[in-house]
Amino acid sequence: MLSTNTRKTIAAFVAGAFILAGIASPLVAQATSFSKERPAHHQRHHQVNPEQAAKRLAADFGLDEALIAKYQKEGKHFKDLRRAAFFAKVSDQSFESVLALKTDKNTWKEVATTLGIDKGKAKAVRQELAAKHIAEKFSINQGDIQTLFNQGYHHRDVAMAGLLAKQSGQAIDEIMAKKKVNNTWQDVGSELGIDLKALKKDMRKSWKNKNTKE
Repeated sequence: MLSTNTRKTIAAFVAGAFILAGIASPLVAQATSFSKERPAHHQRHHQVNPEQAAKRLAADFGLDEALIAKYQKEGKHFKDLRRAAFFAKVSDQSFESVLALKTDKNTWKEVATTLGIDKGKAKAVRQELAAKHIAEKFSINQGDIQTLFNQGYHHRDVAMAGLLAKQSGQAIDEIMAKKKVNNTWQDVGSELGIDLKALKKDMRKSWKNKNTKE
């Protein structure tokens, strides 16, 4: 089985870089499941580079980067901007109108209820974003990644297949076919001649350096 550290490393790649400016898949999943916000002292805090965050949101959701920057200067928290962008895309509403629904007296779960967010569409949007980021990270055709999602593969497995595809030069579907119920990704790596332990170490170092710079 994969070690805890390996799982954490893979998870860092899963939403394909929700991995930029502190954007991480658990936070998007949190918005998708409409869970209530945790008390501040239970939340993990990330150092978010405002410019990087604005660029990422603009690219992911087709928003005006200057508009995002304006809200940042007004003191809007990045998590609220991200959730507003996500809900706007899922509900086909404008980013500004969705953001206006969130006040100090309600939660994002209540906003989701007001918007009538469809969980099936939310899942589809999350997969679309994950496919886009994995494609960018590992230089793989986004359609091939989406196909694997449609076949029911988990984001973590698709991300791992993408990583090994990039390292080996093989197609991602060929890599995925090597993963069986009775083997591990370490086994697949060994079959491909890839030392996952060394790769894991390099990824952790790269991820740590990236976070430090941002």
